[in-house]
Amino acid sequence: MNRNHRNILAENLRHYLSGTLTNFEFMDKIEAIYRTSDKGVRAIEIEFWFCYDDLREHKNIGKDKLSDEAEKHIKRFILFLKSDNEYEWNDPKFPNPIRWVLNLITFEIFPKKSDEKEAENIEAGDKRIWPFFRQSEFEKEINDPKYLNKKTTPQQRL
Repeated sequence: MNRNHRNILAENLRHYLSGTLTNFEFMDKIEAIYRTSDKGVRAIEIEFWFCYDDLREHKNIGKDKLSDEAEKHIKRFILFLKSDNEYEWNDPKFPNPIRWVLNLITFEIFPKKSDEKEAENIEAGDKRIWPFFRQSEFEKEINDPKYLNKKTTPQQRL
């Protein structure tokens, strides 16, 4: 875990959500963490990339404002980043095109057991609370947030 990189990403996610940073300013400010060894920082940064348009500059306001659901997810990202929890999810596996073609060809000749393949893809974590892995970790952090306003109830925060 890299506390400095987590703090940089959490702080800039907050600023983007509040509409004080543009998407381009956000990308500039997190440039230092692009080569981080913290798997949680990398996973959250990749996931957040899908939340904004990287072709034109904008803020999280007006027609470019994220949905309430998206903001709820990003607040959970921030909550995770400010925690000391390790990121326990498997790294996403990006398919190698050559391996994909070879697997397709060999599957036609020698079918594999689908149960074995399915077992490889099962994770024990709760995907509803990603990037947290366990409900107990999420509940602990939501009840004692380091960033979010403590004057609201946990349900109002997320």
